[in-house]
Amino acid sequence: MELKPFRLFSKERGPVNNYRIPSIITADDGTVVACADARLYGGSDNPNRIEKVICRSFDNGRTWSDMTFAVRECGDSMDKSSAAIDPCLVFDRDKGTLLMLYSHTPAGVGILNSRRGTGFDGRGRQIVMQGKRRLALGDDGALYDGDDRTEFRVNDGFDVVGKDGVKVGNIRTGEGGFTEYRTSYMYLAKSFDNGATWTVPECISPSVKEKYMCFIGSGPGVGVQISEGAHKGRIVVPIYFTPRFWPLMECAACIYSDDGGNTWKRGGAMGENRRRLGIFKVGHRLIADGERTSEAQIITMPGGRLKAFIRNHSPKRRVAVAESDDGGETWFGFRYLDIPQPICQISALNVKDGDREATLVLNAASERKREHGVIRLSYDHGETFVKSMTVKEGEFVYSCMTQMSDGSIGVLYEGSTMHETVDFVRFTLDDIKSSTEEL
Repeated sequence: MELKPFRLFSKERGPVNNYRIPSIITADDGTVVACADARLYGGSDNPNRIEKVICRSFDNGRTWSDMTFAVRECGDSMDKSSAAIDPCLVFDRDKGTLLMLYSHTPAGVGILNSRRGTGFDGRGRQIVMQGKRRLALGDDGALYDGDDRTEFRVNDGFDVVGKDGVKVGNIRTGEGGFTEYRTSYMYLAKSFDNGATWTVPECISPSVKEKYMCFIGSGPGVGVQISEGAHKGRIVVPIYFTPRFWPLMECAACIYSDDGGNTWKRGGAMGENRRRLGIFKVGHRLIADGERTSEAQIITMPGGRLKAFIRNHSPKRRVAVAESDDGGETWFGFRYLDIPQPICQISALNVKDGDREATLVLNAASERKREHGVIRLSYDHGETFVKSMTVKEGEFVYSCMTQMSDGSIGVLYEGSTMHETVDFVRFTLDDIKSSTEEL
């Protein structure tokens, strides 16, 4: 079976040439919401101007709306622009609210130079640097030097204005010598109308980031909501962070909310203390290169158990998994599945198959490079697989899946390392079941 993709995010349909990082979800009313990074100055990660774009479908992916922007950033060049990178959508079915989490960085900052710290002072005020002078952004929009209010204010466009109202800088681009503290920040935006409009994003770093952390980023892809057990209703979103950027150390974890995204906590590391490096345990503060974990996707299991499918740097070149029985607060059972991966994001999703629950796992199923997108069907939550089907031969990078209201499966994926398009295909579970490909 040949799957014919629709180039959903592309220069033919949108205002920029490069798109990456798919996220797709189906709301309770059947609206399919697709999200991606719009990368304004080439397809690379931050530093770059990266914004969030949305397309919606009301007929199970057969037709799509025009592209709209959910999150805007600032800047007019790659090195002088801020970024909103790596979307992760999750739907709160208790409140009917769609949440989007992502990582924000000021101009010139990426995973390789993000400084340690939350970016906030002890009073919960965002730190703004004016050269070497450390200021703090108050709730009233004014910049403070300790307790003293300065002549400067920050407006809704992140411009710094003086007492005469004249612009003197911008805290996101670094213009005028003003800049946010040069680290990464976890941000949250909400939609109460299934992706048509979005709230002004809010920073949740003070709740989920520690002072020792450098970069913090979401999954990306989608989060989950626990539907049974002691943590019923909890929203869980995969994240990863770096305790240092040289040498680069990465650690997969999650954040969770028990009140619809109003407040957040961070759970423990996935694969904590799974081996020793000499006399030291390898954990979230000490990570050997081959033990690095990063982007993950999570499914729910009976009783409220969670299972994460984790990108990792092991020389095994296999997808890793870990499980949690306390809603993501701690993780156990770190191990490797017999699914090849070339150090790339993995997509995982529970779907309904009649009166049974099935799990789909999709990734670049190659040890060598990001190629050969294969979807696998499981009836034991991803421990074993009964069928597989190729979604795309050749280059295949990040992906995300959703089950739409008619039961069909929608896949949003990057089909090229040129990062020019994010493509969409739809098919049925019967298409996978009828596949004659060898597992």
